[in-house]
Amino acid sequence: MSTQTVSQNEIIRKNIAAISEMQRKDAATRKPQERISDLITRFSGSTAFVYIHIVWFGLWILLNVNLLRLPYISEFDPFPFGLLTMIVSLEAIFLSTFVLISQNRMSAMSEKRAELDLQVNMLAEQKAAKTLELLEHIAQQLDVVYDRFNYKTDPEIEVLKVSPKPHEVLQVMEDAVKGEARAAAREIKEEVKKDITGEVKAAVKDVTGEVETMRGDVQDVDEEIKRVASDVREVKEEIKTGAPGQR
Repeated sequence: MSTQTVSQNEIIRKNIAAISEMQRKDAATRKPQERISDLITRFSGSTAFVYIHIVWFGLWILLNVNLLRLPYISEFDPFPFGLLTMIVSLEAIFLSTFVLISQNRMSAMSEKRAELDLQVNMLAEQKAAKTLELLEHIAQQLDVVYDRFNYKTDPEIEVLKVSPKPHEVLQVMEDAVKGEARAAAREIKEEVKKDITGEVKAAVKDVTGEVETMRGDVQDVDEEIKRVASDVREVKEEIKTGAPGQR
């Protein structure tokens, strides 16, 4: 048990030493401008940088609004502090440039680490596939030696024994993403279709109600027209009947 613990600790120490050596070599190969940009970036992200600017801006404002009077110094940059604005703008430009330089270097380091992780993962996957193949071979040999072993070939193991190529994995991932996107699009389409269908049905129902109302109004007008026509006929009959007596 102790031997295993010691060996594991030794492996961990070796891994840490390898990583530290890689970082040391990377730091040793940095250019002077990269060292300066890293130093400025670290300092600009500290609390001391904030305190220095608080004291600087406070003294500058107090001296230029006559709250703090010093001979030959006060009011050298009256309100609205044009000189201070220019200095701060230039400082922001240079600080952003130094930060971008440091970020570009860190991005390059991250890409190297990602490539290293990819290579290690591919090697580990190949080792795992070879281990599966070896275990299956051992199981087949045991099945030949011992009739009661009852070994059965697993189709999934047959597939896992083959180490996939990176572009094949990427293709599967892209197909899965596209499939999820198509499924999401279908769901959205169905929801939109249901909403549109519901709105259309509601609109048709409203229009049908209005048509029925207009139909009732037309029937009422028709009845009124018939009644007026009947009255007109009665008046005509009365006029025809009363006309000879008037002569």
